[in-house]
Parts: sequence; structure tokens; C-alpha cells
Amino acid sequence: MRLDRSDLNLLYSTRYSKEIPDAYEWLMLDAIEGERRLFIRSDELDASWSTFTPLLKELEAKKIAPDLYLYGSRGSVGAHYLAANYNVRWGDLTGDN
Repeated sequence: MRLDRSDLNLLYSTRYSKEIPDAYEWLMLDAIEGERRLFIRSDELDASWSTFTPLLKELEAKKIAPDLYLYGSRGSVGAHYLAANYNVRWGDLTGDN
């Protein structure tokens, strides 16, 4: 990591004359430069797979399909039923108590 003294100018394009790379380009540059803080370790990846693989195999074996819902909605109907089983008001953003 390299620190750079800068004025409080919140417009990156004004402060730096280079073209602003998109997110994937930044990610690739960070990987090439060996920036490890942005990526998980191999033991973390192994732990994740050992946790989720049995679940994924069970979902596949039982042919359980995900609950679909419309983009921009507050979630699937199934989520509301699940929350109701535990007396939780799922996705209620009206502020009425």
C-alpha cells in the first residue's frame, strides 16, 4: 500500500488524470500486486466448502428449488411465512408498530 498526500477533492477524475479503472480491473491489479487483505485464505475457503457442500448436496438430492421473488420486492412469500412462525414481521418497513 502506498499513501498519497491529497487535497480534500472528492472528484477522483479531477484529482487524478488517469482513466478510472472499473471494479474488475482494480480487483485484477490488487491480485497481481499480492494484496491479500481483499481475498480469503485457502483454509477459509476449505471451511466454507465443508460447511456448504452437504447442504448443496441435500438440496440437489431432494430437488428443492429456491423461492423466487420479483426484483425490487421485499422477498418471497415463503420468507414471510417463515418469519411469522417465529413472530417476526419480515420486511415491514412502514414504521408502524
